[in-house]
Amino acid sequence: MLKMVKTVFGSRVFRLLFSAVLFYFAFRKVNIVRLLSELRMVPGWFLLIIVLYFTVSMTVGAVRWMLLVLENPKVKDIRNFLNASYSGAFYSLFFPSAVGGDLVKWLPLLEKYPHLSKTKLASSVLIDRVVGLSAFALMAFISVSVGKLLKFPFPDYLFWLFLFLFVGVIVFYLFVFTVDFEKLFGKIKFLRRILDILDILKAGNKKRIFTCLLISIVAEPVWILPIWFYSLIFNAGMSLMSVFIFIPVINLIIVLPISFAGFGARENLFVLFFSQLGLSEEKILLVSTFTGIIGILNALLGGLISLI
Repeated sequence: MLKMVKTVFGSRVFRLLFSAVLFYFAFRKVNIVRLLSELRMVPGWFLLIIVLYFTVSMTVGAVRWMLLVLENPKVKDIRNFLNASYSGAFYSLFFPSAVGGDLVKWLPLLEKYPHLSKTKLASSVLIDRVVGLSAFALMAFISVSVGKLLKFPFPDYLFWLFLFLFVGVIVFYLFVFTVDFEKLFGKIKFLRRILDILDILKAGNKKRIFTCLLISIVAEPVWILPIWFYSLIFNAGMSLMSVFIFIPVINLIIVLPISFAGFGARENLFVLFFSQLGLSEEKILLVSTFTGIIGILNALLGGLISLI
């Protein structure tokens, strides 16, 4: 019975249907024709600037990943890791979460770096994602904490949930930076395989992990800022403070594999949080939908790059 439930809820069809249901509830009170009309009125220059902005954001993410993998990276390596990151963004369109592309984005690097094992490249994606998600968790906890102090409408359970995640992140990094994995796993033969997977967590690499964490924390506001730009374009009325309070929470939640490319889940979360500030649901959905469209354009660009 448990296996059947897991199969149903983990299936692609279920997530597509769930996304459709979420879409329905998000847009059921909105004039779809007018919404699409406003989306078409977005200036071409703005689209170009946002695509370039996301190129910079993707480059920052690629550099973070590269630093985890290569001991002495060169400038030319940035392009290889950026292309691989774009490839992952493209394939994430066909997986049930924003992190689905991680399953395949390391494959283009096998030809570029034949001296690196498949295990190391695949595990580097996992560690890179953990570093990125830990920055998400830290930012989300700070956002909820500041939001509650400023009387933003956050339910109490979100504060405790993100406090738990925050403590989990602290414990994880204390474990990473204090445990000698080579000693822990090297003495027992069958555990050496785990050491191969956790190669990046070896003592000599811990400085790089810390550097990548700092990159993530510093870059997080840069990745959030475009939402405020979209609000300005559509005159949605989202303040810069509200964007930095709500978006980290939304971003962390939509990482869960509950819908395709975040569609449906993102729209409902945007409405849930921003509508409590008295903003128009239609304007909120304009911003949310445009966020998803830009994400798809960025991913399609990744598909073109992967063909070059």
